[in-house]
Amino acid sequence: MTETRTLDGDGANPVTRRPRIALMGEFSAGKSTLANLLLGHAVSPVKVTATQLPPVLYSLGPERVLRIGISGDRTPINSEDLDGISHHDTQAVCISLEADVLEFCDVIDMPGTSDPNLPQEIWERTLEHADGVVWCTPCTQAWRQSEAALWESLPARLHENSLLLITRMDKLGDQSDRDRVLARVAREADGLFKAVLPISLTQALAAEDDPERLEACGAEQFVDSLVEIVETLDRGTLDPAPIAFGSVTRGGGAMTESPKPVVNPAEHGTVVPRRIVPKRVRRAASA
Repeated sequence: MTETRTLDGDGANPVTRRPRIALMGEFSAGKSTLANLLLGHAVSPVKVTATQLPPVLYSLGPERVLRIGISGDRTPINSEDLDGISHHDTQAVCISLEADVLEFCDVIDMPGTSDPNLPQEIWERTLEHADGVVWCTPCTQAWRQSEAALWESLPARLHENSLLLITRMDKLGDQSDRDRVLARVAREADGLFKAVLPISLTQALAAEDDPERLEACGAEQFVDSLVEIVETLDRGTLDPAPIAFGSVTRGGGAMTESPKPVVNPAEHGTVVPRRIVPKRVRRAASA
C-alpha cells in the first residue's frame, strides 16, 4: 500500500495519508468516466447536471457519502441524492468505499474548468491539497489554449507528478489522425506533464479482463504510468494533514481547520456499487 507515515502529537500512533490524485479537465472531457473506471464503481456522476457539483473526494473506507456545506457542516446523504448537490451550497462531497485504486491513492474528481458559472476558487482551494493530476482532454479538441493557459498558471510542483490523458481516441477512426493529434499535443505540452497518453475510456470499460483490448485502448499504459507516479510520490515527503473544510464565503476564501466530525457509519448514506473496472487494470493498480 502506498502511503506516507508520520506520528501524531503524542508520538505514539502512526498517521497515514495516501497520495491524492485529482482528475481535471474541461466540461465533458471524460473525468467522471475515468473515475468510474479507476474506482470500479458506477458512482461518479456523468450527467449534464453534474456540472454543478463541487469537488468529489474518494477515499478508502466503509461505504458512505458526506456533503460538506459552505459553513463546514457535514451531512450524510445517499448516493442517489448527488444529482441535487450544487457548488452554491456545498464545498465538497466526500465518498468512502472499497476500491483497489484507493488502496494506494485518494481520487479527487474536480469540476470542469471551462464552466463560466463555476468560480475558479471552487476547485483551486481543493487542488492545493492534490499531489498529482490526471488532466483529461478530448481528442477532437485536444489541449486547447484555455487548458494550456490554466495548467501553466497552476503550481509547477504538479508538472512532474501529472499525466495528460487524450480521451475519446476511438472517435478518430484513422490511425494517422490519432498519431497526428498525439504528436501535436505531446509537442505543445512538452515539459508540463510526466507523460502524454492516448486512451478510449469507453473501450477500456468494455474490455473487462482482456489484456489485448486493454492495451489497445490505452488503459494498460495509463495505469502503469499512474502507478509509477504514485510510487514516486511515496518516496517523497507528503504533508500528512487531512483536507480541512471550514467556513467559506460565497466569494471564495481558503478552507480553514474545522472540528473533526463524530462519524457514525450507521447514520451515513451508502453507495450501491456496480463493478465495471477491468480486472487487469485492478491487478496492475494494486501491484
